[in-house]
Amino acid sequence: MAKQSKGLPAATLAVVAAVAAYWYWSPLLVVHQMKEAVRVHDAAAFNSHVDYPALRENMKDQVAGKPDADAALGGIGRLLGGVVVDALVQPATVMYVLEHGDFAKKHKRDDGSDSEGDSPGGDADAGRAWVTQREGVNRYIIRNEKIAIVFTRSGFADWKLNELRF
Repeated sequence: MAKQSKGLPAATLAVVAAVAAYWYWSPLLVVHQMKEAVRVHDAAAFNSHVDYPALRENMKDQVAGKPDADAALGGIGRLLGGVVVDALVQPATVMYVLEHGDFAKKHKRDDGSDSEGDSPGGDADAGRAWVTQREGVNRYIIRNEKIAIVFTRSGFADWKLNELRF
């Protein structure tokens, strides 16, 4: 009986450590799944990791935040910008933007080998390197010189893309 009681705390500690590691690294798993969905053009898998209403609102905020030269036309511009954002923020469009922002592309290194376009800091070409950043425990950002992809935690370890920054 004594051997069981010694093994129980070790097993509990191992389970807690595994759950904590999964929780911490879960955004990388989601990024990998999205990258694969973009690469194979699997819209259903891609859509499961995108919060489209929040993405549209954040894009509208970006459009509205641009300074307008003529204040009278600013309201019309914001209205038209909102309509354009609603029309453009669709699965195929978002996948296209991410694919052409080098999210899922492989690049050739100087030595001729392939490298993943999304490997944070791992790409030989510094201009194409993706850099990751955490903002607290509920926001995860991946960026390169073209685009920033912002994920927000949804639940225990599920992450949703809800903002693109250009």
